[in-house]
Amino acid sequence: MQVVSVTMLFRDKVYKIWWVLLALTPLFVNVVEYSMGILPLKDWWYWIVESIVFTTICLVLTRWRSISKRISYFYAIAMLGIVELISLGITHSFSPVSIAAATLGLFVIAMFEEQRFYSEKKNEQKIKLLEKESERDDLTGLLNYRALSQEINRLANNSEIHNIVIGALDIDHFKKINDTYGHFVGNEVLNYFSTVFREQIHSAFPKHGYVYRFGGEEFTIVVSNHSLEEVYQLLQSIEKFFNNKSIVTKEGMKLTISFSCSLTDRLNDELLDTTLKRADKMLYSVKNNGRGWIVTDQHHQRPKKA
Repeated sequence: MQVVSVTMLFRDKVYKIWWVLLALTPLFVNVVEYSMGILPLKDWWYWIVESIVFTTICLVLTRWRSISKRISYFYAIAMLGIVELISLGITHSFSPVSIAAATLGLFVIAMFEEQRFYSEKKNEQKIKLLEKESERDDLTGLLNYRALSQEINRLANNSEIHNIVIGALDIDHFKKINDTYGHFVGNEVLNYFSTVFREQIHSAFPKHGYVYRFGGEEFTIVVSNHSLEEVYQLLQSIEKFFNNKSIVTKEGMKLTISFSCSLTDRLNDELLDTTLKRADKMLYSVKNNGRGWIVTDQHHQRPKKA
């Protein structure tokens, strides 16, 4: 009967009731066996000792941080068998059935628990994989809005993050590319654009810069612990890269693309949607004034061409 309490104590969620049952089970079993005439009353003191000893062992094992709960559980089951065999020896209650229960029976239970642990671990891995896949855009492999929302919350609650820059981007005249050359070429443009931005952002701001796709030709970047001016300078270099290097499609067509962008600092305690709406509003000012340039909280005018 103790096996149930022991098993529950070494799972992820532990309720206090299992500690109570672990301590009381030996006493309860021994009282029942006494009432059935199996055990003499003179051994009552040992019932208490047995309960205290095994509860203490389990307490130590659950606090043993250097080993996993899985290993601790098997130690506990082994110790349960040893304590039970010692108890049988003291009370002179050895029998083939009692010995088998304290050894083979516990071993079989441990093997079933191992199988359960393996199955749960495999399911957890599948769930994590599905969650990870659900945060990725199927076409470009970039993170999506769901991942963006989670990342902003994580950054906002991290005391080591002192500022967050958010940018909204839009590939200029993307609909015209689709209408003129078809959606397959449009997909090539999206993939090329995504690859360049991901590599440039990750390279310039390792572990602090991420690129997200909202859908269509709309993208968002998030950079933490770097100034808005640093991000602005990088985007200008990316803009020059696209101006000087054409995309060569699988059919051999050469296309030159540009993008419109807005950058803004996320204010303290500001909701993600509020920041994104401000960035989106700034982006529309770019698109309504010729496209192909970057506006920020500090740079409001279209830069003059040399």
